[in-house]
Amino acid sequence: MVHFSKHLICVFFIFALLTSACHNNDNLPQGNSSFNFSIGLDNKIKVAILPFSGVDPTYSKLLKSEIEKFYSCEVTILKEHPLPSFAFYQPRNRYKADSLLKYLKLSLPKDYNLIIGITGTDISTKDDIHEDWGVFGLGFMGGPSCIISDFRLKKSAIDKKHLQQRIIKVALHELGHTLGLPHCTSSNKCLMKDANGTIKSVDEEEKQLCESCKIKLASFRTIK
Repeated sequence: MVHFSKHLICVFFIFALLTSACHNNDNLPQGNSSFNFSIGLDNKIKVAILPFSGVDPTYSKLLKSEIEKFYSCEVTILKEHPLPSFAFYQPRNRYKADSLLKYLKLSLPKDYNLIIGITGTDISTKDDIHEDWGVFGLGFMGGPSCIISDFRLKKSAIDKKHLQQRIIKVALHELGHTLGLPHCTSSNKCLMKDANGTIKSVDEEEKQLCESCKIKLASFRTIK
């Protein structure tokens, strides 16, 4: 999962723009400053899943179920979209994740809070060290969009179930960023731990938030 430098997201907080695979990046787009954190726990956040062409069609249903249970959200699966040509990075034959975030932001349906894209193609971004760094996923801190790819998650996966668990963890991690959660420094097992670009870190994470992150998430969602 991938670190970002700090940006003003709303009048209540100054957060770091973060991603999965996670390295500092000053060049990613700002999160949607109109994203509303004032969603009470009694009201469900509405999340849209957008599958890009070519991705395994079973992922959307899998993630719909997992996201609904984990974040108590209302989740809708959108119609499949082709990958936007402007996001293609020809020198490395892959797609720029930050450009896909912009596309997803524009594709966010009215009355929805967040959108997560799923692709089977390799995705990358620029960080403080690398001009083009391959990532598992990328997301805006504080909403509204995030993207995940199974391209790197498939490598060394023992079986389909193992791969699915990786996909679920990365998706929930990136959505955690869109909901306002930074990388966790309180627990090595927390879902929001920085993976530091290694698949081993994803495998070591548990599909749960530590108590510190649970408290942060609850406070973000109840601000009025």
